[in-house]
Amino acid sequence: MTRQPFAPAERSRVRINGLVLVLGAVLSVAMVAWVGIRFEDAESELAMQREQRRLGDLASLLSVELAAELANLARESPPTTDPPVAESGTWTARVIGGDGRELGLQVRIGELFHVADHLHSADERVFVQPPGAAKFFDLHGLSAGPGVLAALVERGEDTGMLSDEQAQQLGLPAYPAFVSVAAADGGVLGTWRVAVVGSTREEVERDRRGMLRVIIKVVLTGITTVAFGYFAFREFRAQVMARHQLELAEQRRAGEEVLARENRTATMLTLASGVAHEVGTPLGLIRVKAEALRNALQDSPEEQDAKTILGQVDRLRDVVQGFLRVARGSMPEQSRVAPATLAQAVRDLIAHRFQAAEVALQVEVAPEMPDVRVNALLVEHALVNLLVNACDASPRGGQVTLRLRHEHEDVVFEVLDEGEGVREEDRERLLKPFFSRKAQGTGLGLALTNEIARMSRGSVTLATRSPRGAIATLRLPREVP
Repeated sequence: MTRQPFAPAERSRVRINGLVLVLGAVLSVAMVAWVGIRFEDAESELAMQREQRRLGDLASLLSVELAAELANLARESPPTTDPPVAESGTWTARVIGGDGRELGLQVRIGELFHVADHLHSADERVFVQPPGAAKFFDLHGLSAGPGVLAALVERGEDTGMLSDEQAQQLGLPAYPAFVSVAAADGGVLGTWRVAVVGSTREEVERDRRGMLRVIIKVVLTGITTVAFGYFAFREFRAQVMARHQLELAEQRRAGEEVLARENRTATMLTLASGVAHEVGTPLGLIRVKAEALRNALQDSPEEQDAKTILGQVDRLRDVVQGFLRVARGSMPEQSRVAPATLAQAVRDLIAHRFQAAEVALQVEVAPEMPDVRVNALLVEHALVNLLVNACDASPRGGQVTLRLRHEHEDVVFEVLDEGEGVREEDRERLLKPFFSRKAQGTGLGLALTNEIARMSRGSVTLATRSPRGAIATLRLPREVP
């Protein structure tokens, strides 16, 4: 099957669905990225808070140890009246003895903590500020930079954050660092302060690894989403293309059916035109002979029979003329008619046929039937065709019912018989020209009836009755007042 291009509407719909699919994929990837970033930020914040609490707890423990060590030094170190000699890594102080004399005391900062060698690490440092000192000193007694820790204490803060440059000044890596300060009461040795500084290098590196994981997840999710969207769009486009091809095939089939139906109708009308032309000459001859017979039988009982023959000849002539007009493409002349009038006229026309077949004909007309606007002769001919078929299908002694009723905006003529019914496979074929189940049928009766219904803006349907028989329905639109 050759692929046909999409119609503009179909092409627009495919594009819109493609854009919606792309937008959905972008939103999905963005949502994954947002959730991942939020999760990593929350984890990072929790890690920072845990590290800050740990440094605060360590500073508090070290201050308690420092206070105990200072108390021991004050009790055990022998004071001297000689001025203490300043040494590197020591702190000297003047204390008042029990006799009121001022005595000198020297404290080695590196000996204040029993685990001094284990407190320092690449990412963590401990500093001490003796009473009255302007700066903090490390556990080896060396000055701690330009006094960033002392400035923190002067502001009255016990926790803080150092910048990359300030952390480097304290001997830590170039990462932000947390600071926790705790005071230690040294008794006669005054109030000391312990500062614990911890680098955030591990937390920052962990955040970077977490962001890298988020990026990898987003990329993988994006690749998966794009691949899924691509195949989904291809499947959707294939379905649309298949549906489009089916619609085109259905349109071609419908067009072929319409063309075939029009060809059959044209053939039928051509035959009808030929039949009407051939019938016209005998009818003219019959009329001439009937007029002569009527003139010869004036004032006799047989004169009425001659008049009946003339009436039926005129009727046949009108029907023939109507078929000729239809065959030439002109619409038949229509007028407002009461359905009961049509039923009575048809009954009079077909009564002799039912009498000969010994089949009863019953006419049922619902009250307050609206009028219809049709060509009365053609509709009568259509009803005659339906009644003749019903009579032929009914067994001797059976009954055919012509029922008239009003349904919504339609006037419905129903012909019910007691024959064998209509085969399901023949329901549509019986309304087409040249198809008949009768041994001597021409296949034109129901086809002409269907054409008359179509010209009258109506329809004809065939169905099987339960438990036996068939029902032929002619629907005509009611006349709008």
